[in-house]
Amino acid sequence: MIGLSLILYINRKKLVLQKIVHPFLYIILYRTKLGLNLMDKISSKYREAVKLYGYIAIGVGFVGMLYISLGILFFLIKLIIQPAADASGVSLVLPFTHIPGIGYLSFTHWILSIFILAVIHEFSHGVVARAHNLSVKSSGFAIFAVLLPIIPAAFVEPDEKKLANKSDVIQYSVFAAGPMANIVLAFIILMAFPYVGDMTNSTLAPFEDKITTPSGFSYEILEEEGYPAYTIGVSSGMLTMMNGEQINDYSQFYKEAVCLEPGEEVTLGTDQGTYSFTTIANPDGSGNGFMGIKPTQNERRINEKYAGVAGIYYWFRGFLKWLFLLNLFVGLANLLPLGIVDGGRMLQTALHSIYGNKEDGKARKLWGFITMLFIFALLFALFANYFGNPLALIFG
Repeated sequence: MIGLSLILYINRKKLVLQKIVHPFLYIILYRTKLGLNLMDKISSKYREAVKLYGYIAIGVGFVGMLYISLGILFFLIKLIIQPAADASGVSLVLPFTHIPGIGYLSFTHWILSIFILAVIHEFSHGVVARAHNLSVKSSGFAIFAVLLPIIPAAFVEPDEKKLANKSDVIQYSVFAAGPMANIVLAFIILMAFPYVGDMTNSTLAPFEDKITTPSGFSYEILEEEGYPAYTIGVSSGMLTMMNGEQINDYSQFYKEAVCLEPGEEVTLGTDQGTYSFTTIANPDGSGNGFMGIKPTQNERRINEKYAGVAGIYYWFRGFLKWLFLLNLFVGLANLLPLGIVDGGRMLQTALHSIYGNKEDGKARKLWGFITMLFIFALLFALFANYFGNPLALIFG
């Protein structure tokens, strides 16, 4: 990140700012010619196969757009009608963070995964564009900003005027090719390494059960007044026992936790000590018992015999897991009908086709409304996740 920022600063005269909702959302571009020759070679040698890939991407793109859009809208509705519900459904996947049940994202895993997914994503756009004889003017580096420039990216820049004059199908295929590449890579990893698909670690990779032993899962305490674990002073740590039973991983804990009733006595054994408290009604309105514990990741103890190789193995395993997840997350997020991202461009093209040139103004207004709706939904969900649902503060 520091190196990329330094490169961008030195070449700041070559930078281009693309505003989405400036100064809240924007992209900084640095144009180069990297990879253009390789795009030409692949697109000319495998032209028909590349075109077919682009056409398949159209169907995947629109289905993915519908899936991710409905997911965001349903989550927004849930936050509105149930202000006390868990608001962690939408978050920025940034380094040095824990995702419950999945684990810790290190900076190294994050930056390598982002670099690979960005290159594959943009290269795919460029190859499909060249297969349809569309010129690609430049490629390069970028930084996506949410208030501050924080997420490195890559880009290719087809000739927009020529692209706009092509058929809708060609435009869709170019736009959808990038997200398609990320989704395809995610499922290749999923098929080649079955263990990355089970984020609870209940299914182990080949030979993993020989070099490690399950030892529980780590957790954080939800620091809210009235939450049982926080009220009695439970410290964040690693949970190994529940009501006298050994807990090996989060899935085992979850099976026990969902059966709890409000007012039930619970005893937890952790690496910080043993704690007993009484559950309360779950704030999400489900009626289950609630402890106020947030799982972060499963833990396994390395067997002494394999201590020398286990560290290397787990680094690569973690890298493949995050490469899978980030490709899937970014691929789907790029299909949101939002501004200048790929899904937004596909929707814009579709609306112009539906309304035609005579009603182009209506198409632009509807596209703008949908874009603003999803920007609001994302910003509201992010705010609720990191700072608390403002509706819960208003309505208690």
